Amino acid sequence: MEGIKLYDIKNEPFKIYGVYFSEEEGIFRRIPDDVASATSDGVKGLAKHTAGGRVRFKTNSEKLVLKVKNVDGGQMFHATPSMEYGFDVYRNTDRGYKFLGTTKPSFANRTDYEAEFNLGAGEKELTIVFPLYGCVKSLEIGLCEAATLEAHRPYKYEKPVVYYGSSITQGGCASRPGKAYEDILCRRFDYNYVNLGFSGSAKGEDAICNYMATLDMSAFVSDYDHNSGTAQLRENHYKLYQIIREKHPAIPYVMVTKPDFKYTDDDFERRSIIMESYIKARRSGDKNVYFVDGSDFFIGDESFLDNTADTCHPTDDGFRRMAEGIGAVIDKVFPWEKMQ
Repeated sequence: MEGIKLYDIKNEPFKIYGVYFSEEEGIFRRIPDDVASATSDGVKGLAKHTAGGRVRFKTNSEKLVLKVKNVDGGQMFHATPSMEYGFDVYRNTDRGYKFLGTTKPSFANRTDYEAEFNLGAGEKELTIVFPLYGCVKSLEIGLCEAATLEAHRPYKYEKPVVYYGSSITQGGCASRPGKAYEDILCRRFDYNYVNLGFSGSAKGEDAICNYMATLDMSAFVSDYDHNSGTAQLRENHYKLYQIIREKHPAIPYVMVTKPDFKYTDDDFERRSIIMESYIKARRSGDKNVYFVDGSDFFIGDESFLDNTADTCHPTDDGFRRMAEGIGAVIDKVFPWEKMQ
């Protein structure tokens, strides 16, 4: 790449959010392997997915090159290569975040590729959003040789919001990483976040709950509904609340029910279990716990399942609706002045 200098994002002034690099494994991951292994086989594998990962920096380079090395995990039938293996590029401006483009890994080459973006003149503060389902070995940033490279300004609210839940929480089936509802809210409110969505594997086990309670966080969003049977959900849903609350007695705690509500007996029971957790928490004296009814997210459409890719996982429009519903609660209840 003539005229382009490559930088390793693990070095300053780049700042990485939502994931960390495991030197031992040579990959980025979301949680330590010992925690993931103690939780379940599913979480052990999914912890290597980079949902919620971001890297931020500032430059006046007129070009941006992303040199990507992923681990090939195959291709899901209802997912785009950009969602699983791609990176989104956003610019932070005085009027909010502007989408600049996404990488386009092909079915034939999703593990080792390059993508180039024309940025134009002037200084730019950039955020690169990691794949939702891919396992990333390395990301190098290419900039014009004479370009400046500095740290991005911090998020307005650096202490993260932590999200826990299923494949929907992880971001399936957004078309690309920046369309997951957590990243939409991250840009809307300019806050940091951690995505602990585990596809098919969010069951509220003690190991993952105890680990999440150790995290320094500004708020906790329990998007925990889908993956447990009703008996397990009843056993673990309120227990998760108790574990988080013991370590974080004052933060906002948001309980969300699943968006693909099909009006079955099982769906009604699941929503009732989560509502019971909320009522029990409120009756215990907790005034900073909130209930968000996911069955309201897709109301108003001729066919609410049009907001899903497969009658379960949201499309981009479905995630937009989720962000509107959850974001309305966040905007009202979060102590913004204390989250600096």
